Amino acid sequence: MPVWIDDFRHGLRTLRGNGGGMVFAAAILACGLGLAIAMWCVVDAVLLRQLPFPNGERVVQVKELTDAGNAINVATPNRADLDASVDTFERSALHATGASIIATPERSMQATATTLVGDVFAVLGQSPLLGRTWSSESASNEVVIAHSLWQGLLHGRDDVLGGGLRIDDVDYTIVGVMPPGAEFPASSQAWVQADASMLTSSRSAHNWEMVALLGAVAELPLARQQAQALATRLKAGHGDQVDARGFDLTPLADAIAAPVRTALRVLLVGVAFLLLIAIANAVNLLLSIAMERRREQALRTALGAGRARLFRQALAGNLVLAGVAWLGSVAIAVGALRLLTRLAGASLPRLAEISLTASTLAASALLAFGIAVLLTLATRLGVGDTGVNAVLREGGRGQSPARSTLRLRAGLLVAQTAMTTVLLVAAVLIGRSFFSLMNVDAGYDDHGAVRIELNQPFSRDPAVTAANAGRYRQLLDDLAAMPGVSAVGGVNRLPLTGGADGGFWDHTFTDFSAAPPEPLGYAHYRVASHGYFEASGIPLLRGRTFTGADRAEGEHVAVISARLAREVWGDRDPLGQRIQYGNMDGDARLLTIVGIVGDVYQNGLDRRPSSTVYVNVAQRPVAASQFNVVVRSELPLASVMPMLRERLERTVAEMPYSLQPLSQVRSASLVQRRFNLVLLAVFAGTALLLAATGLYGLMAFSVGQRRGEFAIRQALGASTAGVLKLVLRGGLVVAGLGIALGAAVALAMSRLFAGLVHGVPVGDPLSYALVASLLAMVAVAACWLPARRASRVAPATALH
Repeated sequence: MPVWIDDFRHGLRTLRGNGGGMVFAAAILACGLGLAIAMWCVVDAVLLRQLPFPNGERVVQVKELTDAGNAINVATPNRADLDASVDTFERSALHATGASIIATPERSMQATATTLVGDVFAVLGQSPLLGRTWSSESASNEVVIAHSLWQGLLHGRDDVLGGGLRIDDVDYTIVGVMPPGAEFPASSQAWVQADASMLTSSRSAHNWEMVALLGAVAELPLARQQAQALATRLKAGHGDQVDARGFDLTPLADAIAAPVRTALRVLLVGVAFLLLIAIANAVNLLLSIAMERRREQALRTALGAGRARLFRQALAGNLVLAGVAWLGSVAIAVGALRLLTRLAGASLPRLAEISLTASTLAASALLAFGIAVLLTLATRLGVGDTGVNAVLREGGRGQSPARSTLRLRAGLLVAQTAMTTVLLVAAVLIGRSFFSLMNVDAGYDDHGAVRIELNQPFSRDPAVTAANAGRYRQLLDDLAAMPGVSAVGGVNRLPLTGGADGGFWDHTFTDFSAAPPEPLGYAHYRVASHGYFEASGIPLLRGRTFTGADRAEGEHVAVISARLAREVWGDRDPLGQRIQYGNMDGDARLLTIVGIVGDVYQNGLDRRPSSTVYVNVAQRPVAASQFNVVVRSELPLASVMPMLRERLERTVAEMPYSLQPLSQVRSASLVQRRFNLVLLAVFAGTALLLAATGLYGLMAFSVGQRRGEFAIRQALGASTAGVLKLVLRGGLVVAGLGIALGAAVALAMSRLFAGLVHGVPVGDPLSYALVASLLAMVAVAACWLPARRASRVAPATALH
């Protein structure tokens, strides 16, 4: 029989002989390795892997930069100048995405439609599965659809090309179907070309996202240089008509991953720490088992087994152990990936690409092999000399094994505790930040309120938009008459749902055919109804809000936020001032400011409150194809929501709508932070459990080896309390060293997770004190039982 087969058989016998300990070690390794595999799959798909487009690595996202360095969307004329001035651009495209009503004669659905200027698929290098995209001769009413829309709404019909599709009450002809996974931007279901009315000549109308294709990856620095030179020329030639002080060119893969890059890096470091803690714990456990087998090893040495043979046998056993752990880790990784993707939801980009790939499985198997080798080296070195003479000398003198073994195990435990401290500090800081954001006053009141999201086809036809506004008004009046309803109102975009600033002017600018001057200010544009501020709990500070008397044919009015009043008018009174904000909806009539309301957070609780201009939906309905009705009630929401649903089914059943508590808007804005917190809490909690287990194991092993010493101490007069303190002191010294080292490492790494912490300093003493106190209590608990055993060793044991 080959020697290596005999070695593996011996390894299997070793596993069976130490079943409980080996199963525990395998479980520890499987947990650490499984979570590491799952986290790596996420990081690989989102941060490292190239985009799944043929030209993915050569596509860049283009943004304009303001004086403050903020990245904003691109104005149409600036895109044309970029194409002409940046030699390295092969082609470019603009895109704008929004919710639309897509319909066939049989049925309709709400979906995401993207309006293009240029062919974004040519930029990405994608070809349609059926038909074509666009050419210079293409008609303006042609649409390319996603594979999922073809299979769903259109039932995968073979004759889909040339068929009709209605998008926001406009008829289109289907000319192409894209293959699965070709949705760009994410979740797009249909793509159409912009009509002439959408292509403004204004250089301050930042309506478009822009992507461009480089001739080669290496040309990015040159492209950035040429784009910056263009920005300088534009500013010199057009002055205040241009907002762009520069252009930002970022590889598209990096731009997509940017919102989650810091969080994923922190989580990857966290799971790496967890894996190292699991390995250290397994080493400590295997050292205990190996120490119990020293006499067996000595006997085998005496019978002629060489060091190499003993090493091979130990390696064989650890390979089997690592193999079992690897199989378990794959199962854990599959389950963890499902939970991760479900927990992250839409906050994680490239979600469909996250999977357990063959290369990841191969790399994890190689890592498991490396862990087996590491375990073997650590245990062989930690056990020390297994020669017959050395073992007999220790047994003859009644001594404990070499102090080097205990020092190694204590060192591993210090490292475990230090890494656990880092994870706990990060989790506590991010947790305190999360709960701090939860308690931020967002400027509105979501308690006792329900949000109804309504969607109608987008249109610029005055008759259609006026009819839509009339339907909203009728619905608001109908809901206000319901029992228990105290206030009802609506707005096109709720707080915390994002949006970009737009420029507005004073009353002297009314001619949009001319180049606009420097804007008077920048603000979010919101279309609201009468009753909205009362229903959402946004306080009125001065003047008035909208009323039912504000009609389309009357004076157009606006309500502004307190921040905007301070930024633009300072100590002057903005009430009665007239402003021009027609670039948002094409309506050039001036707006008279009639009220000032409290500030609200539009782009997230970790951003500052936004400057906002509210216009009346009865007067400016164009931008309100999507409308959010807020219903405030004195009744419990559990009883209000069924009543609302029944009323909506009777009044607007043909209009797509959704219904949810208003509080879910705040919850949705924190989903990424909740994802980070939950994962770090899982990592830190697992690490804490492993560290406590390791400390208990070390103290139990140490007490077992020193039973004779403790018996002698008590025989010579040592008290039970003295022995108890001796053992506890030893464990707490190890834990204390680990806590101190971990706190220092956490401070050194604080810049890594600084971007995830809001409202709490990364060096917050309270957070560090909480972690230190928790670990100290865990250490006392882990040491208590072994210390009690040591204090109860009978003096007669010394004689035995």
